Amino acid sequence: MEYQHSVRLLPGQYQTEGLCDGLSVRKHVAEDLEEIGTFNAQEDWRNLVAPMSNYKGGLGPKHSFMAVSLPECLPDRFEIVSYANEFAFLHDEGNIENDAVLAAFHEGARNGKIDALKSGKRQMQAKILNTMMSIDRPRALNAMRAWAIFVEQGAGRQHHYQFQTLEDYLPYRSKDVGHMFWHALVTFGCAITIPEEELGICSELVQSAVIAASLTNDLFSYEKEYEAAQAAGLPNVVNALWVLMGEYDISLEEAKARCRTRIKEEVARYASTVEETITRNDLSSDAKRYIELMQYSVSGNVVWSLQCPRYHKGMQYNERQLLRERHGISKYPTTFQLIGQKKRTRSGSVGSVVVEDTFTSGKKTKTGIYSHQSDEIIRASVFPMDSTSKSPEEERDWDVIGLARGTPLPRLGEELVLEPYRYVSCLPSKGVRDMAVDSINLWLCVSPQFTETIRSIIKVIHNSSIMLDDLQDGSQLRRGSPSAHTIFGEAQTINSATFQYVLAIAELRKLPNPLCLDIFIDEMRSLFVGQGFELHWTNAVQCPSVVEYLQMVDGKTGGLFRLLARLMAAESPHGGKADTDRLCRLLGRYFQIRDDYQNLVSEEYMAQKGFCEDLDEGKFSLPLVHALAHTHKGLQLRALLRQRRQKGQCTLEQKHLILALMRGAGSMKYTLQVLQALHTELEGEVGRLEGVFGQVNHEIRLMLAVLKV
Repeated sequence: MEYQHSVRLLPGQYQTEGLCDGLSVRKHVAEDLEEIGTFNAQEDWRNLVAPMSNYKGGLGPKHSFMAVSLPECLPDRFEIVSYANEFAFLHDEGNIENDAVLAAFHEGARNGKIDALKSGKRQMQAKILNTMMSIDRPRALNAMRAWAIFVEQGAGRQHHYQFQTLEDYLPYRSKDVGHMFWHALVTFGCAITIPEEELGICSELVQSAVIAASLTNDLFSYEKEYEAAQAAGLPNVVNALWVLMGEYDISLEEAKARCRTRIKEEVARYASTVEETITRNDLSSDAKRYIELMQYSVSGNVVWSLQCPRYHKGMQYNERQLLRERHGISKYPTTFQLIGQKKRTRSGSVGSVVVEDTFTSGKKTKTGIYSHQSDEIIRASVFPMDSTSKSPEEERDWDVIGLARGTPLPRLGEELVLEPYRYVSCLPSKGVRDMAVDSINLWLCVSPQFTETIRSIIKVIHNSSIMLDDLQDGSQLRRGSPSAHTIFGEAQTINSATFQYVLAIAELRKLPNPLCLDIFIDEMRSLFVGQGFELHWTNAVQCPSVVEYLQMVDGKTGGLFRLLARLMAAESPHGGKADTDRLCRLLGRYFQIRDDYQNLVSEEYMAQKGFCEDLDEGKFSLPLVHALAHTHKGLQLRALLRQRRQKGQCTLEQKHLILALMRGAGSMKYTLQVLQALHTELEGEVGRLEGVFGQVNHEIRLMLAVLKV
């Protein structure tokens, strides 16, 4: 393989103690960019998360971690991947010192509950992802998926679990070392795309490297982890040396010797793997490049670990690092200049995470999605077997005198009326409105208590509107699962959906500002009026003008964004500065038109809602409104819409013909141009608000990146 961004180090320039014999050692030519990314991350952590005391991360006086572990990272990506790696070090530091912080962080991530600590970490994550997507959107997207797997597998240490043998411990440690996190940094940093069908074999091929890296970490970090465990009062040290001492009843020095032997064995295996992989013809060039580059994750880790201040208290930063640590990188900026460097925008795009449908037989599944019951179970619960003997309580229930007295009885439970709503709430969601609440709150600083109340109100209204929309549109699928009314029936779904407005008003009463009720009524009026016009156009097969279409969108889709922003402004100490009306209007238009467009072109949407479902529903989306105004086959298109009205849906052939007419009229291209223009306006409006509030909002920029088409 050709090396473009690194130099091979000579044996006298580093130490390995024989722990990576057979593997090459290289160093990045732009190592200065690692320092910039690292100190940037530390500064952001201090400002956004928590102060740092005696912290040392990935830097080394001679060889810093990323420079020798990822030596072929593209220079324009090196600073941000170094920032991301330092963020991981910082987060891991918190995990070791305070297990409760880790538990709270993951609980907040799952439940959408926010506090200051999590908000700061989320800001840093948004900055990482925004920057990565502005450089290389597809690979940033892959990195996000890999990190999601890392989190799902359970990053963080099982402090209270006692592993009995090294072989029991290694599979856990291989996950804990963050292989998927590192995999994402390598593939993004080096611009590698491994074909999906080769991911499994690549994972097998690098297993020796992962084990070697895991054991190397344990070998050099043991003293640090032992002290942290003692300070926290933990019974175990989650470390291979601790496991080996317990398994073989040996001393620490003997455990270190065994660990070193195992590292050398795994390194020898991986060196052979690298040599064999180079000559293979059944793997792509990117897969082979990945296998070759992963050797530096092993050798670089050894070289760094032997001289880093993180593991050696006597080690100090070099002079330049000390100056940057004390005075900041603004005073001591990078000395490396990227060739042909261009200013990058802060925008980007990521796709949605696809959650598999989990409908099976039985009861509620682990993912929280309800499954179907057998007919026998339903029949048994609805039609219980007759019995001639009745309990005293049953006899009392049928007592005529008691019924006639008007005896007060407890109210019926709400389980029945809530069940359709709970079903919809458990379905996978993009979480855009939660992201909107979090990002706008960065500026408005609403108290956590009132933020959660507003979040609850928005969730209730959104899911209620989904239930009614699906029923009114005749939609059979919602997010890849059956719509609520196809399970619970139309009447029960309507009752459950409208009941949510009672609950929303009950939540509103928790907000102290009396204007909140007026805001709620105003936006609910807009939402229902907008929905009414859309239903009328569909039922009457009457095409709106583009202005009428946008008015409907502003009322219906923009209404929820306005509702959350106005409620937050009402409870904010900075409400006087919060003119977010244009932002919400742009968000509503972008979100609805994007939905119109994706419904017609996105395979993911088709998997979740059916093929071009909007055509079955007879909705006048922006592409259809444009096509009717610009096609020279307007009579044919209107005839197709009338047929849909009579039959209740379109045939597959009719859908393909309508799509062809839209493309012929340039409607798909026009809609995409509108989306691109709206996205540009949104970025500009965010920039304006950042100027008003004096704070860059990485979260809202990440939300725009997620939604970008």
